[in-house]
Amino acid sequence: MPWTIDVAFPWPVFRIWLRRDIKSRYAGSLAGLLWAVISPIATIALFYLLFAFIFQIRVPEIAAQSGFFFYLLAGLLPWLSIAEGLSRATGVIVGHEGFLQKQAFPVEVLPVTVVTASLVTQGVGTLVFVVLLWWAGILGEGVPWLWPLALIAQLAMTIGLGLALAVLAMHLRDLLHATPLVLQFLFYASPILYPMSMVPVAVHHLYLLNPFAVLVRTYHAAFLGLELPMAVLVSLGIWTLVLGGGGYLVFRTLKPTLGETL
Repeated sequence: MPWTIDVAFPWPVFRIWLRRDIKSRYAGSLAGLLWAVISPIATIALFYLLFAFIFQIRVPEIAAQSGFFFYLLAGLLPWLSIAEGLSRATGVIVGHEGFLQKQAFPVEVLPVTVVTASLVTQGVGTLVFVVLLWWAGILGEGVPWLWPLALIAQLAMTIGLGLALAVLAMHLRDLLHATPLVLQFLFYASPILYPMSMVPVAVHHLYLLNPFAVLVRTYHAAFLGLELPMAVLVSLGIWTLVLGGGGYLVFRTLKPTLGETL
C-alpha cells in the first residue's frame, strides 16, 4: 500500500505543498504572485463601481452611501474562498490518483492544502476591504473579536468538509459535478446578495440550517456591526463541530478504503 495513515498531521509536507500550490497557480504568467493581489483589488473595484455608483442599492442597517458595497464584500470575500476551496478539494485526490499510486504520501495533505491556499485571495481582499472601511469612516462600527472567530470557524468547516468530499469523490465521482451545484444553491441561500431585513421574519430560523449563512452573518457583524442573534452564534458553533469534526471522522474512516480505488 503506497500511502499510510498518519497519527499526527505532517506539517512539513503540508508547508511544502502549500508553497508549491500557490506558486503553480501563477506559474508562467508575467505578474506571477502579484495576481494574488491584482485579482482581489480588481474585483473590489468592479463591485464598488457597480453598487456604489451605478445601482446605488441601500442597506438600511448601514448609514454609508455605499453601504451595500461593504455589505456585499463582507460576505462575498469569505464565500469566494469557501467555494474555491471546496470545489478544488472535492477533486484533488481524484486529480492526483496516478501520483498516489506510485508514491508513499499522506493523502490528507492534498485537500487541506487547496482549502488553505484559497485563503490567499481572501486575505488580500480583506486587507483592502478594511482600508476602504476606514476610508468610509465605518471601520469602528464592527465587532473586531468576531473576525478571528469567524475565520477559525470557516477554516474548520471547510477543511473538515473538504476532507470528507475528497475521499467520498473517489467512490462517488458524481460529487465532482454535484458540488458546484450545491455551492451555487448555498450561495443564494446565504445573505450575501441581500440583507436579512429583506427576508420574512417567519423564515429567519431556516437560515440557521445553512452553515454558510450563519458564517456570513458573523462576518457582517465583525466588519459592519450588524445584529448577530445568539442563535446564530450557537448555530455557528454547532456547524463548526458537525462539519469540522464530522468531516474529519468521515475522512479517517474512509481513508483505508482508498486502496480499493487507487
